[in-house]
Amino acid sequence: MSISASMVMKLREATGLGMMACKKALIEADGDMEKAIENLRKQGQATATKRAGKAAKEGKIDIIKEGNDTLVFEVNSETDFVARNDDFLAFVADLGKVLLEKKPTDMESAMTLTSPRFNDQSVEAKTLELVGKIGEKISPRRFRIVTTDAAKERAFSYIHGQGKIGVVVVLSSDKADVLESGELADLGKDCAMQVAASKPAAIDRDSVDADLVAKEREIYLGQVQNSGKPEKIWDKIVDGKMNKYYKQVALVEQEFIKDTDICVADRIKQVEKEKDASISVVSFVRFELGAEE
Repeated sequence: MSISASMVMKLREATGLGMMACKKALIEADGDMEKAIENLRKQGQATATKRAGKAAKEGKIDIIKEGNDTLVFEVNSETDFVARNDDFLAFVADLGKVLLEKKPTDMESAMTLTSPRFNDQSVEAKTLELVGKIGEKISPRRFRIVTTDAAKERAFSYIHGQGKIGVVVVLSSDKADVLESGELADLGKDCAMQVAASKPAAIDRDSVDADLVAKEREIYLGQVQNSGKPEKIWDKIVDGKMNKYYKQVALVEQEFIKDTDICVADRIKQVEKEKDASISVVSFVRFELGAEE
């Protein structure tokens, strides 16, 4: 049958593909619009398979909040150019809403979710469709949902570099009015920016992974054993080195990025004194684009 220009334009509007690709799809489908779209989706799947070996280290980290739930998630692309593409950004926004609504346990199960946001397709099918449209590998990579106790906790977030780093920090207080205060909001933002910039491994020294601590202590002991210093002061030297280590990896012991004369714990104490309340860091999540977990 004859393929009209209006048919080609309609398919182009539906898929975002080029005129020649749309015309070819319509010819192969004998003018059947639905079949042409289905064939193009299949081509998207073929494109995804063909490009599966390519690295997808660009993309976007985003954070959305609803009620007591805060979602931080990462979607990868091959190039920064695609990470700024309107279709990619729309997909990221819709994916975030689906993840927060459905609350899957992991990304594998998330890929099987269906939603009206994706025309009742699964996340996986919508991803493959986007691959076919953009011509580049797209990979929903990871997510974390942070749920707070409304009676005593609040979550604060920070996104750096248009989605290069995303951080969620949960603070708690023993006073309800403090939870809604501007002072706690400022502290929450400060802590989130601190985590983004300084990459702490834990909240405090007691929560640093025991294996990491043992490894560092072993390294420092080896250094001091080879230093020629008396054995009776080895433990003291190692303890001093460990204290410096904790100031690098424990959030509350790090130099505060906005005022290096104080540490993060001191910044927290400032707000505690202002509000006459107890405040603590409950947890934090830090995603960096393309980085290992």
